[in-house]
Amino acid sequence: RRAAASAGKGGLRRETPVLLKRDDGSLVVGTVDLAFDEDTPDFVGWTVVDFKTDREVEAMAVRYTEQVRIYSEAIGAATGSPTRGVVLVL
Repeated sequence: RRAAASAGKGGLRRETPVLLKRDDGSLVVGTVDLAFDEDTPDFVGWTVVDFKTDREVEAMAVRYTEQVRIYSEAIGAATGSPTRGVVLVL
């Protein structure tokens, strides 16, 4: 519902490529499943959602958390806004 509300204001991105240049000069490239800009009493900024459908989510939890953290960092760098990441297991 929060993402849908953001879409009506033009603040929704799906399957969006991101590129992040890290401090060591390396580049990280990925595709964000969903990101939406929101302005609520508890958070103002971009919420970055990475969907996971595989059965081995627990075994990959550290990797998935790092992935959404990097995506959030890339979106924060691109927009200058705060971000938060969510791994959503379907």
